[in-house]
Amino acid sequence: MSPATRIEAPALPYVNKTRRTRERIVLGAAEVYHEHKSLEHVTFSAVAQRARVAEMTVFRHFPKRELLLRALWDHLDRSFDNGNGIPDSELALLEQQSALFRAFDKIPAQILASIGTPAGRAARAASNPEIRQAFLSVVDEVAPALTAVERARAAAILQLLHSPYAWASLREQWGLSGDTAGKASLYVIELLMNELKRRSESTKRNSRTVPASFGR
Repeated sequence: MSPATRIEAPALPYVNKTRRTRERIVLGAAEVYHEHKSLEHVTFSAVAQRARVAEMTVFRHFPKRELLLRALWDHLDRSFDNGNGIPDSELALLEQQSALFRAFDKIPAQILASIGTPAGRAARAASNPEIRQAFLSVVDEVAPALTAVERARAAAILQLLHSPYAWASLREQWGLSGDTAGKASLYVIELLMNELKRRSESTKRNSRTVPASFGR
């Protein structure tokens, strides 16, 4: 066997072992977080002990604590499943709203940390492009005749109403449960969508009644 052939051969056992070790570390971080309900306790030493690896091993996989926390949030986001993902249609948004806020009530510490800590916000920010596009798609379906400015404004407000920020505000300021907060925000979403539809239809009617000589 030539040296070139040996170089090209993939070291699968090593790759798999490295991946498994990394997964053990992330799972260890998740266990520490769930036990203490606080990111302060997610330290290299605590995670190493829970994952049953050397602290230096944790450091090799995650040279900075911020990287460890980012991996933790990615794992928590994947484990938190409201059953539908990001809504990209009118029906999906309406069907998910109340269920989403009820799901937030089951893991309030995790949700509050996702919007109240640098690591949580950084993890959420990584999904911003996908989230923005999904809500723009909702608006395009509901009100295709809106201007670009109106389209962006409507998508932004719909996304806010569907977010942990709305859930947290209604919880903290009004003491609403996830179920009640979900119904309240759904009511506003329905009002907004009806207004968007009305405005879009009005724009289309006005465009059809413009005189043929207009603009000549």
